[in-house]
Amino acid sequence: MLSKTLKESAGRALEPLGKGIGKLGIKPNHITIAGLVLTFYAAWFLYNKDIYYAFLVGLIASLFDGADGLVARSTGTSSIKGGYLDAVIDRYADCIAFGTLILGGWMNPIQGLDFISGEMWAIAALAGAFQTSYSRAAAERLGVSQESIGIIERPERWFLLGMGLLIGEMLGDVETIITWVVAFLAIFGNITVLQRMYHFWTEAKDD
Repeated sequence: MLSKTLKESAGRALEPLGKGIGKLGIKPNHITIAGLVLTFYAAWFLYNKDIYYAFLVGLIASLFDGADGLVARSTGTSSIKGGYLDAVIDRYADCIAFGTLILGGWMNPIQGLDFISGEMWAIAALAGAFQTSYSRAAAERLGVSQESIGIIERPERWFLLGMGLLIGEMLGDVETIITWVVAFLAIFGNITVLQRMYHFWTEAKDD
């Protein structure tokens, strides 16, 4: 996962950009909603087998996903409502991504593991994505920080999905490559949940 130091360094480097966007009158919530719209467009291209456009629009959507927080921090407009909206939109984006992989027919069984359908891998990966987020939210609501805990978080997940599609298209076998990527996310996403549960269990103090 991206280290705390790397995230902080990137945030400092991009702070002038965030302030510049804020001066244009663009609010963080506007960026959040625009990112969801772009995710729908990327999903449409993916469903229609147009991988390069799906990758490009998905990349822009991912940049928007990080830009809302950047603008909020840089302009001092961070808010509870904005954080809540961002978290809800992120879950919809996860559903759109994995749902499109299933509905678009991109998921195939892995050779040697034919008893697990491609769709099952995608559902397991989606469950891991949801629980990765929820396990952190639940722990921090109860006073235990989960920062930097776990192998796979949202940035890594979207990076791997995007690269899987791009490399698969370049190799002429998107279905096989993306199924392996999703299987990886299914396994290590849920391992991340277990890591966060273990961390909470060892750090939480009952009264």
